[in-house]
Amino acid sequence: MIPWYVRSFSQEYLDLYPHRDDIEAQADVRAIIDLVAPPREEPLLDLGCGAGRHLLALHKVGFHRLSGLDLSRELLEVARERLAAVGAEGVELLHTDMRHIPYVEHFAMVLSMFTSFGYFEKDEENKAVLATVSRALQPRGRFLIDYLNRDWVIAHLISKEELVRDAKRFRIERCVSEDQRRVKKKVRMIGPGGEEKVFYESVRMYTPSEMEGLLEGAGFTSVRRYGSLQGAPHRPESPRLILVAEKRGGRAG
Repeated sequence: MIPWYVRSFSQEYLDLYPHRDDIEAQADVRAIIDLVAPPREEPLLDLGCGAGRHLLALHKVGFHRLSGLDLSRELLEVARERLAAVGAEGVELLHTDMRHIPYVEHFAMVLSMFTSFGYFEKDEENKAVLATVSRALQPRGRFLIDYLNRDWVIAHLISKEELVRDAKRFRIERCVSEDQRRVKKKVRMIGPGGEEKVFYESVRMYTPSEMEGLLEGAGFTSVRRYGSLQGAPHRPESPRLILVAEKRGGRAG
């Protein structure tokens, strides 16, 4: 069986989330700069970059040693076209699995935005993502994860929803697994001519303490927890879980 994350990230994914746009990405980047001040002259990786909206925002404010990694050829092609349109041809786009970053001690910062973690069915596979991020970071390089907050997801789950985006109708069903370890989504897209496509999402919901333990086990230290990219304290009612961790080791550079 082909995993859901191989099938689901296509143009329909962009159509479903039109509010995840350049304006939001620019606000995210401003908040990240205020929160962690990533060095603009050092290599930075957007892990799970999709159509490249955060890469565009980073390039716009002076980050030029940028790389983006994603498994979706379709979204990477969108990213390539959008970056070329603003003269950002130097941004490296990597088509590969996030468990296999092809760099060692290269990046000063790695970003994982909009819940791009927890996709894999087995915990060992998700741990492999953190291990390869640690391997790809310079000593004392930093990793920022913008992740779901499990308590908030469970408390605010909308089980059924119907949306219309540009003449496409999306019928969405959501549920939490019986063990409350995963949130699952089924999306039926009905096009203007009646054509249908069904795709799925399934994300492992780690608690904040579990995430901190996973990061520490992958070689990270000084893990900080926030409730937003703006640095709000993390609480059970926070919509997001933002984690910033530093790779163990000597001083980078």
